[in-house]
Order: sequence, then structure tokens, then C-alpha cells
Amino acid sequence: MIFRKVALERLSSPEQLDQLLEVTTPIGWLALAALGALLAIGLTWGLFGSIPTLAAGDGILLRRGGVMDLVATANGQVDDVLVRVGDVIEKGQRVATIRQQGLIRQMQDLRGKRTVLDREYQSLLRFTQQQMQLKRSELEQQRTNLQRSIAALGRNVQLLAERVAAEQKLVDDGLITRQTLLVSEQGLNSARDQLATARFDLSDLELKRRESEEAFTEQLLARGAQIRDLDSQIHELEAKLKEDVDVVSPYRGRVLELMVNRGDLVNPGAPMLNLEVIADDLLAVVFVPAAMGKRVQLGMVVRVSPSTVNREEYGYILGRVSWVAEFPSSARGMTRLLANEALVTRLMTAGPPIQVNVALAADPATPTGYRWSSSRGPRLKISSGTLASVSIVVRQDHPLSLLMPTLREKLDG
Repeated sequence: MIFRKVALERLSSPEQLDQLLEVTTPIGWLALAALGALLAIGLTWGLFGSIPTLAAGDGILLRRGGVMDLVATANGQVDDVLVRVGDVIEKGQRVATIRQQGLIRQMQDLRGKRTVLDREYQSLLRFTQQQMQLKRSELEQQRTNLQRSIAALGRNVQLLAERVAAEQKLVDDGLITRQTLLVSEQGLNSARDQLATARFDLSDLELKRRESEEAFTEQLLARGAQIRDLDSQIHELEAKLKEDVDVVSPYRGRVLELMVNRGDLVNPGAPMLNLEVIADDLLAVVFVPAAMGKRVQLGMVVRVSPSTVNREEYGYILGRVSWVAEFPSSARGMTRLLANEALVTRLMTAGPPIQVNVALAADPATPTGYRWSSSRGPRLKISSGTLASVSIVVRQDHPLSLLMPTLREKLDG
């Protein structure tokens, strides 16, 4: 009671009314300011920050163009394999030959027929030339005879014309009868007709010569057409034989695997060797589970972590989606692309995935030639065939947009 009384007296004393009452200490204000700053930072991050939704998958780094199979273009027996595993072959280079016995026999038959036709043509040509020469000689003789006949008939017509003119005077003088004049006139007309016929026959000789030469020429042309047709067949067969016998690479690449040996029988479309198409840059081929793969779109940001690089130290390679398959991949298609059944089995564990091709961002300033997320990357070569884990950013959300549905659900509850 004594202390209480003293305290009351001090409080009621007029001299102490101007003193401030201490409510909060400076340490409290500092704590409050720090809490406010944290709340402001959190609110700013909630409004302007982002939380990515990732589609994860496994993939492999390949040269653009991927892995291709070179196949046989026809059935036959492998005559020779001209390359070995690891060889780098050029576009258009022969890699194997296939013996085509059927085509070879067909070619031999056609060439035999061509030889026979050529002999027949040469024989027909000689016969035609002889016949044409004989025909020309015959027509030339006929021409000479007709010209002589025309000359004789011309003289005869002239004489008969003079005779008719003389008899006409005699008739006028009454020395001969008109019947005699008529007989002479008939003879003149007959001679004139013979002369016209001879002249017509002479002009017709040129037509006969042309007709006979055209007839002989048509025979030669018909036989020549047969030869040309046969030559065309031979050329087509030679091209087919060359195409079928020589297996030519349509790409520049590296031989990964030989699938046939010398002496093997192959059918059209049978794979003969496996080839990695060589290009200047790498491509990440990723297989994403179908549920997330359908959410992947062109241009999305991708994070590629090669298995040979420590992600905690160097980060990941940046890239963007360049192609997305419309349907899930089959084991056969993946094997054709990757040429590795064990890897296909591993990638198919969760079911048929969606194939996504990723274009890696280039950066000539880094040792690898690609852009990395947190550094210049490792000092090693990123080669084709390197396995990689991949994350595709399929969505970016603000934290508050994710928090609000949760709060709404709790409030509704």
C-alpha cells in the first residue's frame, strides 16, 4: 500500500504532466519496419513474380537430320559392302552393291534382240539401196524411151497436120473427096492423143520414183523405230540396274551400324545400314509423357541438362520448342530414329510419349557454342548421342493467381 500511495502521489503531481508516456521501444519500430518490408516484398513477388509449370522428359542430343536407315531399292543378293562402322560418307557415295540376276538376264536378252534387229536393219538397208538403184535405172530407161517416143510422135503429128492442111486445099479445089480428109484428120487426132499420153507418162515417172523411194524408206523407218524402241528399253533397264545395283547414300553422315553382310539376300525396303546425318548443329529430341506432351507448343522455353554436365555447377542449355508430334510415338518409330532398342524401352516405360524437337540456343562466345543458364558452360564438347534430361516451361503463373483459388476454396468450405 505504501508503494501504491507513493506512485499515486507522483502521478498526481502537477510537475510531471509534461512528460511523454513511452508506449513502444525503438527496437519494436525496427521489427515492425522489417516486417512491413517483408510483406511488401512478398506482395510484389506475388503480383509480378512467376512460378513455372514444367513438362519433364528424357531425350538425346542428335545432329539435325537425326539417324536414318539406308534401304535396299530392289531384291537381290548383296554383292559387296563398301563402308565400315565409323566411316564418314558423302552425299551420293556408293555404300553397297546388290547383284540383280533377273535384270542382268533381261538386259542380255534385250541386247541380243538389239543385235538381231541391227543385222536385219543393215540387210534391209542394203536390199533397199539395191532395189532403189534398180528402180531408178528402170525409170531412167522408161524416161529415155518415152522421150524418144514423144519426139517421134511430135514429128508424126507435125507431118499429119501438114497433110491435113494440104488435103484441105485439095478438097477446096475439088481434087479429092472430103472422106479422104476426114480419115487424115482422124489420124492426126489419134497421134495427138498418143503424144499427150506419152507426155503424161513422162511426168508420171517422177511420181512413181518418189512413191517407190517412200515405200522403201517406210520399211527402213519401221525397222529403225523398232531399234529405237528397243534402245529406249535398254537405257531404262540400264538406269534401273544402276539404281538397284548401287546403293547410294542421299545424305552426308557417319555409319553407325551395318545391318547386312556380303552374300545376304535383301528385299526392297530392307535396311542395309544405319547412318547419322551430319549437320553443323545439334538438336535435342525429347520424349515427354503424353499427358504433358499435349500441352507443349511451338516456341516454349526449354531447359536441357546433358548427362555429361553437372547441372548444379553449370546450369542447363537454353532452347525453344521447334516441333511437336501430333500423335504419341510408336516403339518402331522411336527405334528407327534412335537406333537403340534399349533406350527405346527405357523411354517407353510410362507409355507411348510425345516427341518434341528442341532447337538449342547458339552462343559462339561459350566453349560449347550454346547458351547456358548460369555460366559459360563446361569446357567440353557436347557431342551427338549424349543423353539429357529436359524441362519444358509450359506455363508461367503469378503466385497470387495460384493462391487465390486455394483461398477461395477454403472460404467456400
